[in-house]
Amino acid sequence: MELAKTVGNISAKHEGGEPDIDSQREHPSDILDYFLTRDQIEQAGLMPALEMNYLDKHQAMNLTAQALLKAGIGVVAARNLHQNLETRKHPTLP
Repeated sequence: MELAKTVGNISAKHEGGEPDIDSQREHPSDILDYFLTRDQIEQAGLMPALEMNYLDKHQAMNLTAQALLKAGIGVVAARNLHQNLETRKHPTLP
């Protein structure tokens, strides 16, 4: 947090949950899971585990935001990071 206080524009990206929680999961987060097809996920029965990994990632993101705020570092959500579904329907909109 001390280093984060000195950076004008810092971003936090999470690829998994908190390490102490993730390491205890039956199927810990794995960056390679992003490349599995839906059929592969369904055949391996991984959907419940991947859903848990996804929720763990959001919990880790919330903990990071809380720690930054507690340290007096402002947080701005990246609301434009992902395209709005309405925009996807109308590719000519700005």
